[in-house]
Amino acid sequence: MTNEIIRSNRLELLKNEVFGALDVTDATRNEYRGRITHFIRYAETHGINRNSYLDYKRYLASIDTFSVSTKNKYLIAAKIFLDGLHRLNLIPQKITDHIRGFTQSRLHRKEGLQDADIGKLQRYCSDLPSTPQNLRLRALVALFLFQGLRQIEAVRLDVADIDLRNKTAFIRGKGRDDKEPIHLHPSTVRVLREYLNCYRFRSGALFRSGSNHCRGERLTTKSVREIIKRVFAELEIDGSTHGFRHFFITKLIKSYKGELLMVSKYSRHRSIQMLEVYNDEIIREQDLPRFYEVFNEIRI
Repeated sequence: MTNEIIRSNRLELLKNEVFGALDVTDATRNEYRGRITHFIRYAETHGINRNSYLDYKRYLASIDTFSVSTKNKYLIAAKIFLDGLHRLNLIPQKITDHIRGFTQSRLHRKEGLQDADIGKLQRYCSDLPSTPQNLRLRALVALFLFQGLRQIEAVRLDVADIDLRNKTAFIRGKGRDDKEPIHLHPSTVRVLREYLNCYRFRSGALFRSGSNHCRGERLTTKSVREIIKRVFAELEIDGSTHGFRHFFITKLIKSYKGELLMVSKYSRHRSIQMLEVYNDEIIREQDLPRFYEVFNEIRI
């Protein structure tokens, strides 16, 4: 391609070198490696030149099936990769400067789970036979539903992080290097006790894969999403794994009457700014009847 500054067929070989040099967790590094495949496939067709990053952003913008959040994740992976190629002197100049990501509304585009969804899930879990696989599912659901854990926080848990006697767990939160204690809900303690009594893990990862090709390895966030997705499909629940956290936070804000500082102690947000978004959504939803009533007498 005209003005090509690096051969696209070299990119696949270079991704491990670029991402291997990053000061990030293994989980984050693997996420970048997975996402950069999309950019590499794009580059195989269009080559790499001084406008590639901007052109890739425009290409992502044309994909209607990707959410804004997904587009930004691919774009960030491409930026980190291209900046890494520049550090390796494989690209003579930074080609990602002064190019912004996609603008994303801070309101939640995908609603969290509703009470009716949780009711379906509760009945489903109650009827499950106590097989190892079902106990793992119930343990995951308990941590999402009663503790509001993020997916990455759940898969990072080790057996040693769980203290059932004192009803606590030590988790490594999003973007954090150290672990922090959380108090476990009695329902979570009960389900985790059943789970651990079944598997009898003494150390290592709390949640492990049961598939043939990676049996015994730590469960990944992708695997967790697939597990929950299958259950949601069976129960005809329109939602995602993150919907648990949305439900958890919304439930707390309603119960605590908007005491966001107290809610943040359970949701573990570093600031209450995001909780204000949740709270605004709740206030707006509760005010809808009054809004509707304003125009009740108008007919068209």
